[in-house]
Parts: sequence; structure tokens; C-alpha cells
Amino acid sequence: MFYYKGAFRETDNVIYFKSEVLLKQHDMVLFGERTYFIESVEKEFLLLERVGSIVTVSV
Repeated sequence: MFYYKGAFRETDNVIYFKSEVLLKQHDMVLFGERTYFIESVEKEFLLLERVGSIVTVSV
């Protein structure tokens, strides 16, 4: 289990959460109906950016 602290750009809001997988930069996380992009990772601290809707993803 991995424990994280996340902050949102240009706000004082912080969120604490745990994950069963190791998160890294450019991953996406879901909290309820909201989707967040991990902009950067420093140890267990994540800088999050809210994402609108994702239309399509290709690899």
C-alpha cells in the first residue's frame, strides 16, 4: 500500500489518499467522478491538475 499527499495547482487544497499501485508522473487518478492528471511527483507528494472529459486515448 502506498500513501500519498496531493495538492492542486494555485489552491491551498490538499488531499491524502492511499493506492495499491505506485503512481508516477503523467498517470491519471479518479476520485469519485473527478479525474486528475499527475503533473509531478516528489516522494509521496503529487501535484494534481483537474481534467475535463477524456474523449479518446490511443497508444
